[in-house]
Amino acid sequence: MHTAVEQRLIAAVGAGDLLDLAGDGPVDEAAMHSWGAERTISAEVIRELVRGRLAGDPDPHGIRLRGARIAGRIDLENITSDVAVELRDCLLPDGLTLQNAQLRAVALVGCRIEQTVEATRLTARTSFSLSGSTVTGAVRLLAAHVGTLDCGGARLESDEGPALDADGLRTDQSVFLRNGFSAVSGSERGTVRLLGAEIAGQLNCRGARMENSAGAALDIGNARVSREVLLSDGFTAVAAAAEGAIRLIGAQLGALSCGGARIANDSGPAIVGDGLHIDRDLALDWGFRATGAGDRAVVELPFVRVGGSLALEIDGITSVDLDGLTYTGLPWPTSARRWLTLLRDHTPGYSAQAYQQLAGAYRTAGHDRDARAILIAQRRDQIQRAGLSRSERAWSRVTGFTLGYGYQPWRALLLLLATLAAAVVLSVVGGHHGGLAQKPGTAACSTVDQIGVGLDLGTPLLKTGARDRCQPTATATGQTLTVAGWLLQLFAWTFATLFIAGFTSAVRKT
Repeated sequence: MHTAVEQRLIAAVGAGDLLDLAGDGPVDEAAMHSWGAERTISAEVIRELVRGRLAGDPDPHGIRLRGARIAGRIDLENITSDVAVELRDCLLPDGLTLQNAQLRAVALVGCRIEQTVEATRLTARTSFSLSGSTVTGAVRLLAAHVGTLDCGGARLESDEGPALDADGLRTDQSVFLRNGFSAVSGSERGTVRLLGAEIAGQLNCRGARMENSAGAALDIGNARVSREVLLSDGFTAVAAAAEGAIRLIGAQLGALSCGGARIANDSGPAIVGDGLHIDRDLALDWGFRATGAGDRAVVELPFVRVGGSLALEIDGITSVDLDGLTYTGLPWPTSARRWLTLLRDHTPGYSAQAYQQLAGAYRTAGHDRDARAILIAQRRDQIQRAGLSRSERAWSRVTGFTLGYGYQPWRALLLLLATLAAAVVLSVVGGHHGGLAQKPGTAACSTVDQIGVGLDLGTPLLKTGARDRCQPTATATGQTLTVAGWLLQLFAWTFATLFIAGFTSAVRKT
């Protein structure tokens, strides 16, 4: 025999009505545990109603129940039914099983569930909702297929395994873990897992909080999210995972926004995104903060492809790995100097590609001067951190000083002109102190002849004929002028050769 309240529920299902046992009364945890027989519905009644056994012609609204205590574990395993299940502000001390079930919709709104929600391979054609509910056991949606997954405002806690374990989940629309959603666990497998998930809409985690004392906070490795992944507007992740607090390895996302997020990991990186592919924009901005531990970069984005723009809160990250990262347009912030500081001082090692990508973005935008400055900074970083041999470092320093590593060949031309000026000054000064004399006599050369000698000394291939009329004397000044002339000739030939090599790009720039 069914109790009076169970008979009321059966009648409500047939009529399509909501059976509200709470009315205006409180529905907090203390009140729920005080509910007696007058508010208790057997889990077996729920099962039989879903199967269509108790209400011969159930209304399309399905089961709509508020403010009840469910006695026993709801077992809908392997059931196929068009009866929707909507439980609001109910107490489920023994949890529920939806494994392999095929239902129209399941809504557990504002409920308290004190055991595991087992929904592996569940099919919920319209939606599955835990909105506002508290679950003190794991929620398992492994390989489930739902229209929409809505856990907005839910509080999930699990001592055994992830709080939300949804590897292989498929949704026809979006996944909502927002509006105060929180998840806590101590599992090495992570707190929220969506590995290999296929989400046709967005993954919205705005304002969510995820914590783990032994592993990652969020893992969406190899997931496919057609629209945005929103870890923004106060999103917080706290983890203790050597392999990263937020793991995005191999995922393919429409866009990723972490504006204003706070991510902390006391055992490893904050974000690990090796091989991540983003169709549109990647934004780690608007107050984004990330902290990590160990020798690895705080944010790791190696070989990430971004189809749109990149925005990075440079001041919010102590170290970042951008080797292999590609994007389009100018990155934000647009200050090339700040990006150079990041690449030089806050990356785990020298990366030619990171500099080349940045320079390409500035060149495409028409900022050739900034692009050259970036490439020059690349060569300096290469000398410092790329493990070059002594000879390679020495040659790089020479070309850096004389040619700007091939990007500023005018430097060699200036040095050639400086050599010429030095030769002229030295010749004139030496000539006035008896260092030059006319052939074959001993009379002093004219100032014009002295200038000509200086031009001969400082200009390769240019001969004025002055040295045919004037020659260094045997005095100390004359001998000094002779030796200095040899050195000036060497410098002149060197700078002229380097200028030609730099101008014709014969000197390697990378």
